[in-house]
Amino acid sequence: MKDFTPDLVPKLEEKAREGDAKSQWILGWLYFIGQAVEKDRTKAIQWMTKAAAHDMPYVQSHLGLMYLSAKEIPGNYQTAREWFLKGAARNESDALNGLGVIYSEGLGVQPNGEEAIRYFRKAAEAGFDMAQYNLGYQYLVGKIIPKNYEEAAKWLGLASEQNHVTAIYVLGVMYRDGQGVARDFEKARRLFVKGAELGFPPAQQNVGAMYYAGQGVPKDLVVAYAWISLAVDAGFEPARKALQIVSEHMTPDQISEAKQKAQDWSKKH
Repeated sequence: MKDFTPDLVPKLEEKAREGDAKSQWILGWLYFIGQAVEKDRTKAIQWMTKAAAHDMPYVQSHLGLMYLSAKEIPGNYQTAREWFLKGAARNESDALNGLGVIYSEGLGVQPNGEEAIRYFRKAAEAGFDMAQYNLGYQYLVGKIIPKNYEEAAKWLGLASEQNHVTAIYVLGVMYRDGQGVARDFEKARRLFVKGAELGFPPAQQNVGAMYYAGQGVPKDLVVAYAWISLAVDAGFEPARKALQIVSEHMTPDQISEAKQKAQDWSKKH
């Protein structure tokens, strides 16, 4: 759908009104994400519902995702669950993961850790990165199942290999703090750098913090400032105080050099 531009929408709408299921699905998704059209959840659901009537693969799962986020619609969680169940019957990972979210958070149902983990695991074992992250996170926090750091690291690791940026970051924190794994600053730094290069502000701040403290790397205030400033520029408020602390130990020339590094990185990304 990356190629869809506003000038293509009228033709797409014409085909959708004529009953073309694929056009209805695409139009619904465009309205949902706000690409080529103004984001409109109501229109997104209307078009996706029409597409779902054709029993197309993945459409039911996508409709479930729409209802899951549509908190303004009464009974949205129950409706999301109904559509997810249809998608889960096809073993669609989005639907399985969605059911895991519903049961783990008690959205429209009683929280049920056993059901949540069952759905998360099925999608995770199929290679779905979001489910791998969710499964690993549940083992890490131990809210709906007993904590199991080995399982947490395993599933977070699999998700991070697929560039799931939050999984990369959380696994980095585990290695930095020695949480359920042997403390390893170098592994933590590599993970934080990977997340930082993907543009994840908390990871950018943590790369900076490690260079500031000299954890796993030689202390480098210029590099520290550059990474933390990128997190600040991205709107990550906790990084502001960190940047102030780092700057207090720097000369004006060092700060100028760090700002240039951050600008160069932004231009490349």
